[in-house]
Amino acid sequence: MKKLIALMICVVATLAVWANDKDEYIQVDWYPLCTDSVGWNIYSGCFVIGWDNASGIDVNMGRSMELGWLNVIGAKFKTRHGQRITAGVGIDWRNFKLHNDVRFQKDGDYLSIASYPDGAEPKSSRVKVFSLTMPVLVRQRLFNTVDIFAGPVVNFNLHASVETIYNLSGEKIKESSNKIHQVPVTVDIMGGMKWKFIGAYVRYSPCHVLQEHYAVAFTPFTAGVILGF
Repeated sequence: MKKLIALMICVVATLAVWANDKDEYIQVDWYPLCTDSVGWNIYSGCFVIGWDNASGIDVNMGRSMELGWLNVIGAKFKTRHGQRITAGVGIDWRNFKLHNDVRFQKDGDYLSIASYPDGAEPKSSRVKVFSLTMPVLVRQRLFNTVDIFAGPVVNFNLHASVETIYNLSGEKIKESSNKIHQVPVTVDIMGGMKWKFIGAYVRYSPCHVLQEHYAVAFTPFTAGVILGF
């Protein structure tokens, strides 16, 4: 994962140097909330911090976090009428943590929801998903510093894992697996509103997180804060 992040930073730096050598119509726009020009711009930004929920399982939304960099590198097109279209490539981590009365349990290749053993002291049970994302968002300016935005986000789900921790008879038990058969490609619908450099967003997916043949079916919903968009 560290190598992937380092590679993305190198790509951003290389494109910035390349763009500065082009004509005046191509501009590097590292600060998308500052005044920018009409037309195309190379673009990087938009961090999200959210809280995950899901239909189909009993998720503890207050302890289930999403962290993402929506556009590590991308392009932005601005019109003279307050519309902006952004498209790019980003990274995203999602965490679905259950309430303490149930846990994820792997039986062979199948991941189910089950109770803890009698006498167990639950600590946590969660599924994490890491994705390479491709968002295409349309923004419309309403007032001088207020925008609304919406659009699809395509997720290439590269890795997923499950981990359950509890104490039993004075011993710490940890059950984990990196093979839980996530759905390879999913699509979310994202929308929200921003004021200057900060805003709020919601993100819903009609797609299951894990493959139905290998896991209990659930679909995610996230709400949170968006920065630098």
